[in-house]
Amino acid sequence: MAVQKRYIKNLGALSENAQKKLLSTTVAVVGVGGIGGFLIEGLARLGVKKIIAVDMDSFDETNLNRQIISNINNLGKFKVFEAEKRIKEINPTVSFEPIKEKAYLENLDIFLMEASYIFDATDNIEIRKSLSKFAQKMGKILIHGGCAGWYAQIAIITKDTPGIEKLLGETNVEGAEKDLGNPIFAPMLTAALELSEFCKLISTQGENLIGKCIIVNLLTNEYRVFEF
Repeated sequence: MAVQKRYIKNLGALSENAQKKLLSTTVAVVGVGGIGGFLIEGLARLGVKKIIAVDMDSFDETNLNRQIISNINNLGKFKVFEAEKRIKEINPTVSFEPIKEKAYLENLDIFLMEASYIFDATDNIEIRKSLSKFAQKMGKILIHGGCAGWYAQIAIITKDTPGIEKLLGETNVEGAEKDLGNPIFAPMLTAALELSEFCKLISTQGENLIGKCIIVNLLTNEYRVFEF
């Protein structure tokens, strides 16, 4: 089967086989805010089979500076349903399941069992821990991302790596947004790095971040990679 024209510009970086694998892959994005919005948009443009999006919040004016799905006309509307509208405009062949709920350890098997890859785009440390435990127990791949101010961090957790608790004990931007702010470039970069890690795993290319974390400092143009 030839690759559809809309995906031609993915080729070169990705093989035809990798693109076909994307087209058969179901993913979940937990958190449809700054990072999550860019993730959802990127995943739809890459051409995954299905996106499961989990978020109970609605848009407000403070989201307009960085959350790509927000606009002046959808303030007060639920993020997951607005994301669904956007994906239908971008790539209607991608199945989209909006879940307007808060993610708890007790309900993740209901919401996320279908997904092979789970993207952590939440700003809640307890939800992060629940996602990590669920992913490790069920053999899923968790791609973690967090950001604040000029800083971003990305890591990949599997059943064979330590859980996210160890990583967050080492370094964490959790809660830093209140002090450092969150301008658009931070979630945009974080999502891009999460998407690139996803594509490396799909296409079995390059050096991935399984069991590792990358910290990016945009003020000094430095980054650090370490095992956790």
